[in-house]
Amino acid sequence: MDGKAPRKVVVAVDAMGGDFGPAAVVPGAVAAARAEPGLSLALYGDPDALNVLLDDLGARDLPVEVVACRDRIEMGESPAAAVKGRPDAPIVRATRDHREGRVQAVVSAGSTGAQVAASLMILGRLEGVDRPAIATGIPTLNGRFLLLDVGANVQCTPEHLLVFALLGDEYARRLLDVAAPRVGLLNIGEEPTKGTELCVQAHALLREAPLNFVGNVEGRHLLDGAADVVVTDGFTGNIALKLVEGFGGFLQTAARQFLAGGATDAGEGLRGLLHRLDYTSTGGALLLGVRGSSIICHGASPARAIQSAVLAAGRMARLDLPGLLQQRLAARP
Repeated sequence: MDGKAPRKVVVAVDAMGGDFGPAAVVPGAVAAARAEPGLSLALYGDPDALNVLLDDLGARDLPVEVVACRDRIEMGESPAAAVKGRPDAPIVRATRDHREGRVQAVVSAGSTGAQVAASLMILGRLEGVDRPAIATGIPTLNGRFLLLDVGANVQCTPEHLLVFALLGDEYARRLLDVAAPRVGLLNIGEEPTKGTELCVQAHALLREAPLNFVGNVEGRHLLDGAADVVVTDGFTGNIALKLVEGFGGFLQTAARQFLAGGATDAGEGLRGLLHRLDYTSTGGALLLGVRGSSIICHGASPARAIQSAVLAAGRMARLDLPGLLQQRLAARP
């Protein structure tokens, strides 16, 4: 990892993953290839089904390769056992090809556990990372902030949260174009002594770290844009993420009721807010801390979410984000 962007960017896509399978994944991936010149795709899965879809989409003129995989990992399987026992499953084949340099990123809407396990077992961790974190962008009144961890690590140490903050800070600089990201710690109050022992100790570490640390951030201020990067353990982060996703659905129903009552200008404002809250515009979450770019999509991702995730994967590959993250960790005092 020398920080140089690869000349050719190939994004591997688990075409069989997700609630809707190839019917959503393939159109989304093809839309990304059409939207981004120079982006190539490798679709992993059942070649018969994938080739039919590509023909239906008129995608034969695009740089799309089909990689035949006859096995698959089901959602209920043990992730580690499945990665070991199903070498021909799309996520396993794609991750192995990523390690060997055939592709520069992996996107999947399949089993999150299997994708995390494959990334850890095949790609490995960056030096200095004990626990990789899943990071995702969440909308605010003024843009987006990065929340991590949102599910990879239910239990964390203060040192884990410090590494999450360093990874998130570098991500925000490179992908969100924030010059000096404000880093916050999700907590139940603003005072340094608030919260669990994990929060108290993590606050002390973050305060001394080479970060623009703005202190504790309460849940009620997350969507205000109080910080650009917010760190927490995966249990708390997953609850926060799903609360925001559920709130988006609540607002959608409320907007319909509002518009049914004859609203005009206010209704337009609500539609704009709903668009901002729509997770399909982001597409996926990145597993930060592994030796590669592994993008985890929501299981219920429609084609638009897959398109967004593939485009994001292409940008990460061109930047060589893992290489940049490793440089940041190496420069840590």
